[in-house]
Amino acid sequence: MRATTAAATGLAVVTAGALVARRRRTAAAPPPPARPASPPPPPGRTRTVTTDDGVVLHVEVFGAEQPTATVVLAHGYVQSSRLWAGQVRDLLDARPDLQVVTYDHRGHGSSGPTTRDRATIDQLARDLARVLEDAVPAGPVVLGGHSMGGMTVIALAEQRPELFGDRVAGVALVGTSSGGLDAVTYGLPGPVAKVVKKLLPVLNERAVQAELAGKKRAVGALDMWLIFSGTADAADIAAATEVHRGTTAETVAAFLPTFSTHDRATALEALSDVPVLIAVGDADRLCPVEHSRAIAAALPDAELAVYPGVGHMVQMERRAEVSARLLALVDRALATAQSSAPTA
Repeated sequence: MRATTAAATGLAVVTAGALVARRRRTAAAPPPPARPASPPPPPGRTRTVTTDDGVVLHVEVFGAEQPTATVVLAHGYVQSSRLWAGQVRDLLDARPDLQVVTYDHRGHGSSGPTTRDRATIDQLARDLARVLEDAVPAGPVVLGGHSMGGMTVIALAEQRPELFGDRVAGVALVGTSSGGLDAVTYGLPGPVAKVVKKLLPVLNERAVQAELAGKKRAVGALDMWLIFSGTADAADIAAATEVHRGTTAETVAAFLPTFSTHDRATALEALSDVPVLIAVGDADRLCPVEHSRAIAAALPDAELAVYPGVGHMVQMERRAEVSARLLALVDRALATAQSSAPTA
């Protein structure tokens, strides 16, 4: 008990120091003006997909019933498909002929819980394959993944390389990584980051026990500091905070270990025959820009879009720009699919 309390106190001191330092760095800059509230995406058609181990995934289908192409979007760790809402709206406003499919990973959003042995990126890739089989119509598919969702897409390429260039005609990797996440420092000094990483599993388990006793997991400024830049819009921060609060402590604890074993740089080869967009903020603390540059180096024909001063939630902080690049990716994917189609 004393050791756990000391660990929590130590982490609190470390993170408080990081927040104070950030406030000092940004104190001279006036806060950005709040954007007007964005309209929600059009109503979706709710579906469920059952995974190979019986977990029920929440899926929403938007747009055309018989689409020219389908865009499937996978969200990040401790988040949900709700944080793709801006892209859903933008894509369908520009291209009503598209269908957009979003879904919640197991343990996240409105999907069913998972056992810890299945809280892995490998399993998420198998889940995505099931979504493609059961919830996506025939025709070209563009896969987009943010953070853990991007890692899921890469893991799917590792497991099912034959899908890429055939079923999957394009890929967007947003604020993600193909491996080496153990070296990430979360924007903290190296020695401090090592302490934080040692304490996180302990604190996560404490949060799980507290949750079982009826206490909700605390979500606050530190969580948002990790994923947003200092100039993020207040409405985006509020939306992400609400989604994070809806994620259980059990899910947070269950999935944390899988990032240490995510090492799939060789799987990127399966993406070499399809158009790829890589988008990242150069102030990303969780999947630093160097990780996206490494993916781009492995895929020299990919488009790499780096957004200066933007954090991990690049699809929210630069919503319009990321949506425009996704639309251009759809165009490239369709052109590539048509050019490679057999002629009569």
